[in-house]
Amino acid sequence: MIKLFRWILGYVKFTFSGGFYENFLTDCFSDGIDIHDVALNDDGFSAYCNIKVYKKLHKYAFKHGGVVKIRKKYGLPFITGPLKNRIGFFVGMVMFVFLLSFLGSFVWNVEVTGNNRISTATVLSYLENNNLKSGVMWSSVDRDNIAWDMMSDFDDISWVHINKIGTTARIEINETSVKPDKDEEKLQGINIYRKELETQAYREQKDMAVKTRKTYKSLRFFSISIPLYLKRQSGDITEESSKFLTIKDTELPIGINTYDEVFYSSVPRTLDDDELTKLARQKLSYLEQQEFDGFEVINKTEDVQIDDDKCIIKSSYIIRRK
Repeated sequence: MIKLFRWILGYVKFTFSGGFYENFLTDCFSDGIDIHDVALNDDGFSAYCNIKVYKKLHKYAFKHGGVVKIRKKYGLPFITGPLKNRIGFFVGMVMFVFLLSFLGSFVWNVEVTGNNRISTATVLSYLENNNLKSGVMWSSVDRDNIAWDMMSDFDDISWVHINKIGTTARIEINETSVKPDKDEEKLQGINIYRKELETQAYREQKDMAVKTRKTYKSLRFFSISIPLYLKRQSGDITEESSKFLTIKDTELPIGINTYDEVFYSSVPRTLDDDELTKLARQKLSYLEQQEFDGFEVINKTEDVQIDDDKCIIKSSYIIRRK
């Protein structure tokens, strides 16, 4: 972040030679002159400072019998300096930024995620009929109403959300769960069934623990995202948050995006017999909820087997419809 600001403001590499550099540095530091990355050489030293600071160094160098000289220039002012008399260039830059902002107000890409039973082509065709397609302006897209209409028109959709990610509309779909087929044996022509379930849990388990967390930031200007980092390492989980500039309770499309990359490590753990049986019963309870939805358990018998590696629970049930 500091390097970025230095580059925007401009800085130089200079050398001091022909004098008493110790006294020169002492005076500079005592007066709060910001000089950094000092490297000594045979005739003095080299260092870095910003443009304004360099202009003040001549009087200190003259006072101690030396001279300062710029060896290299860095930063935006030295790039744009030769262009300051070219008005057309800056007008073009302003128009380019305006054009990018204008183009960012359109939907240019539509993504569909989470759909398994409903084809992507069906979803895209439905969205196109509801004015959500490539080339339309975001302001004309009623995302909430489209989401509610999709949940009403598709029986296989339990939840849908339309996210605006720059110029991309990402359609996140959560489909309804399908009741599993029940392997049932009818008993003597009445509405009663016999069912067997088996579950197992292993003694060696791995718990996930947070190993480290790294934070990255990017500057958001309308639909343009400018990273404030050189390299970003992706973690096991990414937590994203945004903070935008607000004026009189109006949120502007200018702000900071924060990405927290969370890295996990696995910690091995060995379960005792009680913990192993408890874990197997939890899995069996979850399986019962899935298999016996809409049924009542009349009778249940259970067989528990524990060895060095795992616990196996075999259960037999007699159930009937509610």
